[in-house]
Amino acid sequence: MACKPFAIVCDSTCDLPPEIISRLEVVCVPLGVEIAGRVLMDGADRDEAVALLGRRKSGRIELLSKERLLDVYRCLIDEGYDRIVTVCSSFMNTGSWNAAEQAASELSDAAHMLRTVDAGVSSVGLGMVVERLAMAREAGIGFDEAIARSRAFAREVRVLFIPEASSPFMRGNLRSRKSGIMAKASSLRLRVVGERTLFLMTRGESTALARSTDLSDLCGHAAHAMSSISAQEGELVHAVIGMGGSKALRALEKPLDTNEFCSTRLGRGLISPSILASVGSDVAGVAFAPRKAYMEAGAGRLLPKGIVYTKMATNTTN
Repeated sequence: MACKPFAIVCDSTCDLPPEIISRLEVVCVPLGVEIAGRVLMDGADRDEAVALLGRRKSGRIELLSKERLLDVYRCLIDEGYDRIVTVCSSFMNTGSWNAAEQAASELSDAAHMLRTVDAGVSSVGLGMVVERLAMAREAGIGFDEAIARSRAFAREVRVLFIPEASSPFMRGNLRSRKSGIMAKASSLRLRVVGERTLFLMTRGESTALARSTDLSDLCGHAAHAMSSISAQEGELVHAVIGMGGSKALRALEKPLDTNEFCSTRLGRGLISPSILASVGSDVAGVAFAPRKAYMEAGAGRLLPKGIVYTKMATNTTN
């Protein structure tokens, strides 16, 4: 990575493809998933991990440790960086937020400034925060001002997503609302009936917006929610999230492609195995933010024409 005014670090749950990570000159630390006694890493072992998770093999996220991040930071310091910012999320239980806070506290001193930005969302929502910070840096925005812009933008990013009914995320959500036999009964009902839930994730919290056995109905709710926000906050930017060929993703893209609100499509994020292990393979979602906030966070800069979050994207605007 060419020497920049400051270094940017994130983890692989940002769901940005390698070509974007390279273009942004960001250090992306891969997470891993333990499946059948083996740890498969996002990126290097992606195809195998996705295949196993798709066959309903259970996976456990290998938490990011403080020691791994300290190694990354020390390498950057050796390269000449005395200012480093790590963008991660306290929402997903990946260990990244705690590890970044602890590592930054340990290394920060008069000579080295290490800061953290909590995106409050995961997947491409996190990726949008990373990308905007990199664009601000490219525009010549200073370290402190770029971080302030990034933190302000993170509060504007939302993610609407529909996890699989039997996913670990849903089981954890049920346990947080109910206990004992009631949680087990609800979990069984979800599996038998096939009821799914639309969640809104923002600022480190998730809220259930709608439940239905009709996937199209939930996807319509998602488009309506974006329309309501657009009516209040103006034009949006968005990126869809899912797996190619996913039934849920196809169902979600349909109302988004025919929406009546104004939103610029940035592309499609390909979910990392470390997120799939929590929400299930047939997941779909959309990360979005007000276009005005998006442009301000990146000092008015856009990624070069033709570069989107993945090559799978077909439309750039709706």
